[in-house]
Amino acid sequence: MSDNKSKIKILPENLANKIAAGEVVERPASVVKELIENAIDADAKKIAVYIEQAGKKLIQVVDDGFGMGPDDLGLAFERHATSKIKTEKELHYIETLGFRGEALPSIASVSQVEIKSCRKGDRTGHILTLSGGKDRKLLKTAANIGTSISVKNLFFNTPARRQFLRTDSSENQKIINILKPFFFAYPNITFEVYVDNNQIFNLRESEIDERVSELFGVDQFKGLLMVNTSLAEIELRGFISRPDVVRKSRGNQYLFLNGRPIQSKSLNHAIFQGYSNLISPGEYPIFCLFLEMNPGLVDVNVHPTKMEVRFSNDRSLYYFFINTIQQTLNKEGVIPDINSIQSDSIIERSNAFKLEPREIVNELKNRNRSMARYSGAQLSLTYFENKNETKLSDEIHNDTISHDQTSGQLLEKSPIDVNFWQLHNRYIISEIKSGLVIIDQHVAHERVLFERVMRVLKEGDASYGQKLLFPQKINLNYEDFMVFKDINDILYKLGFSIKVFSGNTIIIEAMPSDVKVGRESQILLDIIDYYHNEPLKAFDHIEKVAAAYACKNAIKSGEKLNQVEMHNLVDQLFACESPFFCPHGRPVIVTIDLDELDRKFKRIS
Repeated sequence: MSDNKSKIKILPENLANKIAAGEVVERPASVVKELIENAIDADAKKIAVYIEQAGKKLIQVVDDGFGMGPDDLGLAFERHATSKIKTEKELHYIETLGFRGEALPSIASVSQVEIKSCRKGDRTGHILTLSGGKDRKLLKTAANIGTSISVKNLFFNTPARRQFLRTDSSENQKIINILKPFFFAYPNITFEVYVDNNQIFNLRESEIDERVSELFGVDQFKGLLMVNTSLAEIELRGFISRPDVVRKSRGNQYLFLNGRPIQSKSLNHAIFQGYSNLISPGEYPIFCLFLEMNPGLVDVNVHPTKMEVRFSNDRSLYYFFINTIQQTLNKEGVIPDINSIQSDSIIERSNAFKLEPREIVNELKNRNRSMARYSGAQLSLTYFENKNETKLSDEIHNDTISHDQTSGQLLEKSPIDVNFWQLHNRYIISEIKSGLVIIDQHVAHERVLFERVMRVLKEGDASYGQKLLFPQKINLNYEDFMVFKDINDILYKLGFSIKVFSGNTIIIEAMPSDVKVGRESQILLDIIDYYHNEPLKAFDHIEKVAAAYACKNAIKSGEKLNQVEMHNLVDQLFACESPFFCPHGRPVIVTIDLDELDRKFKRIS
């Protein structure tokens, strides 16, 4: 006998709301987010948040926005009721934080809600109460202009949901994490936050730099660089940290789109790519970036929480972010003070870094150029070969020799009184106006080689290597041979000529001209080893080969350099786009301030 009863039924409204609440109201922090967004959309200039028992007992948000009348109060808790959009066209041009019309009915279905509101010009306000989304009562009451909404006893009718909440301290931290992005995004709004009757935030209306400084802390703010650029109708502004001001976790990373806090794996990856090889594995930059663009080019209706967005021009944005980060970091040099290297504390490090690195670079560059020209010597190490060697030789000749117009005799210029000193055949030291500058010779040369190799690889033309008089045969193990096959095309562009002999055996027929004689086989093995073992992180495959080559072919700690070689190395270092850090993020240059030396010798207190 067949069953004629329908198996598909329409869910009761209260059950449908509870299911919707499961998507929108994950925990107390979710409620805070929705209520804060509504207050901001109401043009509030002051917002106060009150939390008790991690939001389980009370979440109250009070604003001074435009408020609601009795009709709006009644409709606000109907599903899909919203004042934010009216037509399908507006759905593709979202300019408000909230728009779905699901938040308030979902919140009300799992809590006891009391909302009090009054519009400007109204003689009286109104108060609406609900319990589990039902038992509505609407009454007149005295009220300030704006809206005060209290969410009490969250999940009182779904006790299983409460069991999945964490400790009060953990839930409170999640609430703060939800609130903080709004603090950054809206410095024009005054925010007050109270947790269990203790005020933990009191942020007055301010400019964006003041708000960022207040939230990050003055010391950390000193380590940030300003970003302000545009492309067509896209604007990107805010702050990123210098490569030396990093954290060991992903905290203090904020990204906003048209005032909305968002998450974007693509843009986050672009930011890290911008830092490329300036930070070490396990280090994370700090950033607070505001992206402004046409809302019609963005889909914010991807997820119920509205945190994830989809861009119509995702690829263009990706490269726009990379270029912006790289240009900002290259424009703003950073040179660490010797004290900053001794501490992992972000506060101590950021305090110690200089704010005028380019002045130091220019001083050293100008003095060094004068000395190099005076010497008139050919570059004695292939390490420091210049791409335009003939042009450089002509410059040296013209600058070291001057013509006396009266006597017709050639006169040699007087030397500039400048010197570099080598400490333990490891560090190059020189005097500057503010004290001493110390350069690590290995990582300095590593940076020079890395940028030179990257230029060669980006130009796309293969570099001509130097043929070996006796080709060298190497038998690789399986793992090394697989790595060799992956990178052989890149190695060829650098000047390597390597052929497979048989099986895992290869023959090296040519090498880049600056590889030291006798290291031909070892440099290749070192590159393969580095490529195989070093985490890829921010490097792409080309950068990784370039970094490996630079690291393994750079002069080593312990190698003796003469004056000309030191001058040439420093000169080429300061011709680099990023002279302050090696490809792995290690500092190339540190300074010792004259004031610090005076303090050490008790000249000043």
